[in-house]
Amino acid sequence: MTATVRSAARVLDLLEHLAGHAEGASLSEASEALGLPKSSTLMLLRTLLARGYVSRDAADRYRLNETFRTHGFGWGGHRHARLIALAEPVMERLCETVGETVLLGAAEAGAVKILAKEVARQNIRYDVDLAVPSPFYCTAMGRVLVAFSPPAQREAMLTASPRVKLTPATVTRLETLRTIVEGVRERGIAIVEEEYALGGTGIAAPIFGPDGAILATLDIGCVTPRFQVKRAAILTALAEAAEALTRNLAMQDDA
Repeated sequence: MTATVRSAARVLDLLEHLAGHAEGASLSEASEALGLPKSSTLMLLRTLLARGYVSRDAADRYRLNETFRTHGFGWGGHRHARLIALAEPVMERLCETVGETVLLGAAEAGAVKILAKEVARQNIRYDVDLAVPSPFYCTAMGRVLVAFSPPAQREAMLTASPRVKLTPATVTRLETLRTIVEGVRERGIAIVEEEYALGGTGIAAPIFGPDGAILATLDIGCVTPRFQVKRAAILTALAEAAEALTRNLAMQDDA
């Protein structure tokens, strides 16, 4: 009786091969390295590609996703590694579509942790430091995370940090914030204009996990005057991207 499952071993062999070759591998090279038919290797590669573990470039070379190379697989490494890997292509397309910076955030340690960003190629653009957490009460990402969290957690999230006026527009009154959060939950999107930073507008939508609970939030960081011009296009593109990422996560759970 063998101590290994052949199909599982093949997947691990392929991941280990790609992890050891930063330049990636073509289908032929991977097939030869594993001693498998091209058809079987292709099915393995397609599965890993669909689940975000590998990427494929224009030359049809497969590489281990850099998120996993840097952070591990979420198994004792970065617990959001798989989410980030699946989100990256969605964020890249959204950034290109709207021409604005795209952020991915999640609730962690009483604040919004920004997990990844795709910065717009504009002369004047919105950008953030990934190492700096953001408050829940006055950011679009924070309000989305609060709105779709269980009711028992919402109050604690809104009061997790001192509610100070960061700009003249910042809302700090708890009763008003509760009303705003309810509106975010009804609309499925949060818009925060110049409450966190003067000149900047955040627009965020929820990302749900396979169990239906909120997992993260997708955000567009925009220079306020441009948001006023592109408002309808930004809202539509963001909603579509967030729904696509939620579907992708559900598909991976079913795979």
